[in-house]
Amino acid sequence: MKSRLLILSGLGLLSLPLPAQVTVVAPPTTPVVEVVRPAEPSLDTSDAQRRLSVAPQVVVVPSPDAAVPSRTTTITETKGRPTRIYNADRNVVIVQEQGQSRELPFVTLPVLFVKETDELLDEKSRIAVEQIAGVILAISRTEAGTVFDIEGHTSTDGEENYNLELSAARAKRVYDELTQRYGVPAEVLSAHGYGEAFPMYPDGTEKEMQQDRRVLVVRTK
Repeated sequence: MKSRLLILSGLGLLSLPLPAQVTVVAPPTTPVVEVVRPAEPSLDTSDAQRRLSVAPQVVVVPSPDAAVPSRTTTITETKGRPTRIYNADRNVVIVQEQGQSRELPFVTLPVLFVKETDELLDEKSRIAVEQIAGVILAISRTEAGTVFDIEGHTSTDGEENYNLELSAARAKRVYDELTQRYGVPAEVLSAHGYGEAFPMYPDGTEKEMQQDRRVLVVRTK
C-alpha cells in the first residue's frame, strides 16, 4: 500500500505559500482528475453540525481478523504509522495507534476543483466551503479546544507523487479559504494531503474513483 503522507501545519499559514516541504511535481501526461459534479451538490449543514459536534472518543474495535474491508470501509495499515479505518456508512475514521483506538467523525465536503489544480471549480464549491466554515465556527465557539483536520484525497489514477502533492494543495486551499476568507481561527484547523493512500475504490470504475477524489473535514479534538 502506498503510504507517503504530507502534513501541512495548521498554524501560521495565513500569509505564507505552501510550506517548504511541499515539492512541486510536474503533472503526468495522462489525466489525473476528471471534474464531474457529484450527486449531492450542496452541504447539509444540519447533518454536518450534528456529526462534527460529536467529540472524538476512545473505542473498542474488532481484532484485525474481524475488520474486513468493504465497499464502505477502507482499512490501511502501514508499518510505523497508525492504522486508519474509513467507514463511509457511519462517517467516522478509526485511528489505531499504540494499543489505543480513537473514533473521529467526519463529513465529506462537496467541492470540486479545476482539473489538476487546487482552484475551486464553481460557485457551488465555494458555497460549500462557506457553509462548513459556519459549522466549524458554531462548534468551536461553544466547545473549547476543538480541532478540525482538512484531509485531501485522490483516486489511485495517475502518478503517486503527483496525487500526493495535488491532495496537499487542495487541502491547503480549503484551509486558506476557511481562515482567510471566512474567519475560522487557524488554531482550530490543520490540513493533510494523503494522496491515493486511502482509496475507497482502488480498482473502481471512473464513476467510483470520482468519489475517492474528495476533501474531508475530520474532527480530531
